[in-house]
Amino acid sequence: MILDVHTHFIPAFAVEEARADGVFGVRADDGWFVHPQGYRYPVVREFSEAEAKLEQMERLGIDASVLSIAPTLFFYEQPAADAVAFAERANDALAELVAGEPSLYGFATLPLQDGERAASELERAVRELGLVGAQIGTNCGPTPIDAPELAPVLAAAEFLGVPLMLHPYYVGPKPMLEDFYFTNSVGNPLDTCTAAARLIHSGALDRHPGLEVVLVHAGGFMPYQLGRLDHAFEVRREPRVAIDRPPSSYLDRFWFDSITHSDASLDFLVSLVGTERIVLGTDLPFDMGDPVPLERIKRVGIDPNELGATAASLLGIEVAA
Repeated sequence: MILDVHTHFIPAFAVEEARADGVFGVRADDGWFVHPQGYRYPVVREFSEAEAKLEQMERLGIDASVLSIAPTLFFYEQPAADAVAFAERANDALAELVAGEPSLYGFATLPLQDGERAASELERAVRELGLVGAQIGTNCGPTPIDAPELAPVLAAAEFLGVPLMLHPYYVGPKPMLEDFYFTNSVGNPLDTCTAAARLIHSGALDRHPGLEVVLVHAGGFMPYQLGRLDHAFEVRREPRVAIDRPPSSYLDRFWFDSITHSDASLDFLVSLVGTERIVLGTDLPFDMGDPVPLERIKRVGIDPNELGATAASLLGIEVAA
């Protein structure tokens, strides 16, 4: 049983509306989604059609997938009421897409601009729609993941017993990362590292001992800089304002997907956390995804079925191979 926990979809209604009047300014132009801030990407069939997604999974040897909205559609910069309405429509569309497909599951999207309503939407998505968790940003713009405003979301996920998958969000260039596609290649792993470190150092993981957190892109930079975080904890007082043990001791509070684009990096991650903390991710159909995910896993000596069992246990689902 091979289970992909990190693969994206776009609601069919969003594609249709982008071709017409646009969605919060996002337009569909000759097969591409174009954001007002400048980011653009092709909208292929695998984003919005279950049949195309299942065909792709068969080609890749993947038995089951957990779909999550393209993070470019978080729309955290929009007014809260508008974001809530969009998230509700998107989650309804996802539930409809995976309904009747035993090999497809869904992560909800949440309007983080309003933590209380985001928590309510998570509960609705899990209890009424049957989604198995949520994908949220590593931050909500200037609001960090550990902010009090987002505590209701963490608490709701813990109470419901479902994981939160953290994914960086951007639709335009970031300061000092404008060139060379650094917004993605450097900015995304940096955002994931920052979010994970904030959850540790703020005490959020201690306040929510049952919270399950999945870090995409193999945890960004965080696994590879744990020594520096631990050293800062030893020699400075600032890292110890809310925790009393080294950051590395929190490593078992996270799950990491397998997207490293490097055999050596994946091998190091296995040596650090073990296969019991790693789940398969592809990030498809984006071009920064892994088009042949099982090849790298097997080269490193990992049994992809073992990762599937880990993911199924995390999600509380049973999947037949």
